[in-house]
Amino acid sequence: MNKPKCILVLSGKGGVGKTLMAVNLALDLRDKGKKVGLLDADFSASNSGYFLPVQGKSIELLREEFKPIEVEGIQLFSIPLILGDRSVSMTGDQYSQLLRDAASATLWDVEYLVIDLPAGFGDELKEAAKMYEDTLLGSVIVVQPAHVLDARRALQLHKDLEMPILGLIENMSYFKVHRQFEDSLPKDLVPNEDEQIIQIFGESVVDQLGTEFGVPVFGKIPLSLEIRAQVEKKQPQLKDPYDQPLLKAVDAILQAKPQKPGFLAKVKAFLKGQLDKLIIEIALSVNTDISIPDLQQKFGYPGGSVIELNIMEDGMDQAIETTEWVVNGGKLTVVEGENVAWDARIDVTFKAVKWTILQNHPMSNGNMYTFQDALRLGHMRIYGERSMVRGAFFMQRVFVELAQNAQAMARLKPLLELL
Repeated sequence: MNKPKCILVLSGKGGVGKTLMAVNLALDLRDKGKKVGLLDADFSASNSGYFLPVQGKSIELLREEFKPIEVEGIQLFSIPLILGDRSVSMTGDQYSQLLRDAASATLWDVEYLVIDLPAGFGDELKEAAKMYEDTLLGSVIVVQPAHVLDARRALQLHKDLEMPILGLIENMSYFKVHRQFEDSLPKDLVPNEDEQIIQIFGESVVDQLGTEFGVPVFGKIPLSLEIRAQVEKKQPQLKDPYDQPLLKAVDAILQAKPQKPGFLAKVKAFLKGQLDKLIIEIALSVNTDISIPDLQQKFGYPGGSVIELNIMEDGMDQAIETTEWVVNGGKLTVVEGENVAWDARIDVTFKAVKWTILQNHPMSNGNMYTFQDALRLGHMRIYGERSMVRGAFFMQRVFVELAQNAQAMARLKPLLELL
């Protein structure tokens, strides 16, 4: 069975109506004649059952696969349909594994899969993007006027990770007041003769964000007692005039094409051979152009421990090149032999190595990409026990020194540009 086309629905902050938007996108796609699935990936705070009539329904386990329930003409996977109302508390890795299981071990028979992600920017976002790399259409980001900083972070992260954005919807954008209720309002909220709209959560931000980040704005949905009443009746599908932003989003989804696989997937075979040459040049440049004893003294690193460097694919789940390093006698050398036990380990994508050493990848804020960005964005991971982690950070600093050394760059830049 082919993978469905994937739409991610997310927000930087909880409580902005993200699940309501995800449910409506699924229902509106259904109305376009599409077979649609809804994956409630907010495992620790699943609330799709608050919007949809799922009482008495449960997900079946068939051998080692899940069979999603069908509700309102869409297929649904949600943890409460397996565990009931019991709470879920897991590590980040466990959440990621559960998301992989929900996506790959569920018998989806759909063309489109809407994934309702948890608020924030945890592993689930990158895991979903990685699993559906070949069929990902993009993200619909739900914003709210009072949380412009969180919305900006969500947009910034997508730009930094080079993830596609379908567009923005601003929920709870304003509140319409009927004039018969004016007496119950504080004086500063009473509408004037020409205006019946109150911006309870502050000035609208979605148009500004759309312009700032160059992404489409689907529209604004008000704070409405009518919408709340619909949800309480398990009839969450918004109707005119509230549905216009969602219908625009659906049109964009139907016109969107899956994003192509990342750069590394296309050149992996070529990289393997070239990276061997790069490792040799790095070792030569480090010991020729950089004072390892000075760095040891500066960072209090005695050396002697084995530091494994794994240059990874974009998804961070497979190494393209693995090398063990050790600092002895003021020199950084490659440890020969197979199955060498490491004391500290660095996993870093080749893209991060290239962007950092060449200093040629501008971030959305105008600054150049650094190893701090690599750590922040999940392009680098550091492992070790107690003081051994110091060795990994020492190795990270070696790369920073390389990038700032003109003689070293004269050796490395041609290889990196070729790659």
